[in-house]
Amino acid sequence: MFDVAHCADVASLSLLFLARSARIFLTMLDPLLDKRLIFVTGKGGVGKSTVTAALGKALASRGKRTLVLETDTFSAMEDLYGYEGTGLEPVKLSETLYASNLMAEDCFVATLTRFVPGERVARAVINNRVARVFFKAAPSVNEVTILDQIRVFYEAEDQGRPRYDHIIVDLPASGHAVTFLNVPATMNGMMRGIGPIAKMTAQVAEIINDPKQTAIAAVCLPEEMPVNETIELAGNLKSVLGRPLTLAIANMVHRAPLHDDDRPLFDALLNRVRASTPGTSSLLFDEEPTDESDALARLVEGNALALGWHDRDQRYLGELRSRVDAPVIELPIFYETSGDDVVARVARQLDGDASSLDHPLAI
Repeated sequence: MFDVAHCADVASLSLLFLARSARIFLTMLDPLLDKRLIFVTGKGGVGKSTVTAALGKALASRGKRTLVLETDTFSAMEDLYGYEGTGLEPVKLSETLYASNLMAEDCFVATLTRFVPGERVARAVINNRVARVFFKAAPSVNEVTILDQIRVFYEAEDQGRPRYDHIIVDLPASGHAVTFLNVPATMNGMMRGIGPIAKMTAQVAEIINDPKQTAIAAVCLPEEMPVNETIELAGNLKSVLGRPLTLAIANMVHRAPLHDDDRPLFDALLNRVRASTPGTSSLLFDEEPTDESDALARLVEGNALALGWHDRDQRYLGELRSRVDAPVIELPIFYETSGDDVVARVARQLDGDASSLDHPLAI
């Protein structure tokens, strides 16, 4: 049986992990702090909207006036932030945080109003049956008017300074993001740069393609398909838009339950446990340990399982880092019961609060 005296090894490793974890934690917002416009994309199901909401909350907590925008979709932000949208006008959620869902029809009317005399005329045009059929058939009208509204928020000023320090846009999934962002340049090319709409699309394209002011962040999971899609996205951004991916955010990463330097000690401990108590891995699925030594064996096997998850995640993230010329940051798994609690924990993680970390069961 596994000797209870081995608790000394268990305690020693716990203290080593906890001491080192405080030293290795760094803030993750640095690549975005000087960007006024931040587009966030990622494969469906990777937590893109949650990360977007957390980025907004983290930047706003620094006193930066931050606007979080969705693009003509079922609003995740209303659930994550706990508010109800009222059209294009951003809703004030705190002294520095605002949010809005850019519905395509509202954006179309707003853009049209800038080219015709008044909203009443714009509404009359869009409600005309023939005009509605034409605009629905025209390619990329929704995308370009949504992006034009983003431009309006981007250029808005209060007392001679930008109204918003940061605008964060929850883009469509990464499979459509590059096409979405390339619409203004495509339309401008079709119009050969002639006319007021061509001028507008040129302005939008210039903002999107300026890496000094605009960031594009990709959220992924440490899994094969999301990692490959992020690698493909980075390549498409360069080939289509001529600009790099700014940041990759790996979400829900399994953290190691101990520091790399302590793994030889843990491996030795694991071997001793398995030698003295054959079949200990099955203890993880028993309802209760039969005695104290079984409980300790279960603890060791649980950490071995956690290390396996961590190693698997790091293999995928190693592939991502080797093939994407952008910083890759990691967000650990958080276990919370509500969306706003998850957003708050991720925001603190992004902003460098080490107390927000969930320490997995550490030996």
